[in-house]
Amino acid sequence: MIRFSLLTLLALYSCQGPSEQHSELIENDEFKSIDSTMFYLNQVEKGVLSPKAYARAAKYFVAQDSLIKSKAEYLMKAGLTCMNQEGEFRLYGLNYLILLSNKFPQHEYAPQALLQLALFFDNELANQTRATEFLRALISRYPNDDLRDDAEGLLNLIDVSKSGEIDQVRQWLNKN
Repeated sequence: MIRFSLLTLLALYSCQGPSEQHSELIENDEFKSIDSTMFYLNQVEKGVLSPKAYARAAKYFVAQDSLIKSKAEYLMKAGLTCMNQEGEFRLYGLNYLILLSNKFPQHEYAPQALLQLALFFDNELANQTRATEFLRALISRYPNDDLRDDAEGLLNLIDVSKSGEIDQVRQWLNKN
């Protein structure tokens, strides 16, 4: 009977997905290795992490800061992951995307990083001035990029919101 119980337990444990097994093994925050950071970078790429696992991934990315800063792909994944966390990780996320746009300006992720920064500053921080700066940088640095039209559209929306026209439209819509 004990043998059967042990075999059943072993079978259940071995049937768990790799991310479940891995997260049980790395609950200890002191174990922040490059292997674990790479594991989370791969999981971010696949989009299979839970919100809790994304928060754990952010800790690994910050702990392996020099690795993250070595490639544009790592900066993009870590930047977006960290920006969507609370507290100090948000600043790391912003810095990762800014670094990506400056250190790897010819990489395909550079315009995306600028657009994400603009969206974050506009939506999360309500700082249209900084959002406008990032959008203008995208437009001037990447005049032929597909994201240019999106940047111009967002820039126009920010300008309209500054002029108060959006509030007028809201008031009109609320009356009707």
